Amino acid sequence: MSQKTNRKAIERLEALYAKLPRVECKGLCFVACGPVPMTQLEADRIRRADPKRRLPMIHEDITCVYLTSKRRCSVYDARPLMCRVWGVIKSLSCMHGCIPERWLTPSEFLAIAQELERIGGDLFVTTTEGLKPHKSYREIQQTIPDEQIEAYDERTRGLRALHGGHIIGVSPSGTNEFKWVNVDKPEEEQ
Repeated sequence: MSQKTNRKAIERLEALYAKLPRVECKGLCFVACGPVPMTQLEADRIRRADPKRRLPMIHEDITCVYLTSKRRCSVYDARPLMCRVWGVIKSLSCMHGCIPERWLTPSEFLAIAQELERIGGDLFVTTTEGLKPHKSYREIQQTIPDEQIEAYDERTRGLRALHGGHIIGVSPSGTNEFKWVNVDKPEEEQ
């Protein structure tokens, strides 16, 4: 990709990010800074923003390599879409009470994520070995109405707040089932 083409792609990426609702972050959600899906353009941008020029990846404890010793993001201004939507989608709500200026609907997120891939290329996810190919948002077709997803997301948000972020989701089927995660123990020990 030429420098001019790359600059135009980054301008389109910034315009896409500008569509996201804003949230005042308290900086307490580092537990969510684990494997992150991102496009190659986003990965290149993050690497350039990092003074150490590290590849996007996670440590063995599944935390992001870009977290500082104070558990803050060292590449915050260049963070990828998934990090930007944390706290603005109810299913990814902040367990510390940060509320966005408005909630992004599931269909809005899907449209933005699909546009992201048109701008930034294929999707990858951070692993301990670096970036690995990830399933594309372009393959997703929303078949559940926003209202039904909204009810599911609201239950997830409430349970996450009540249980200090240990809830990753409730059953969308209308039951009261939910997945409990103890962030202090690997899932296989639970």
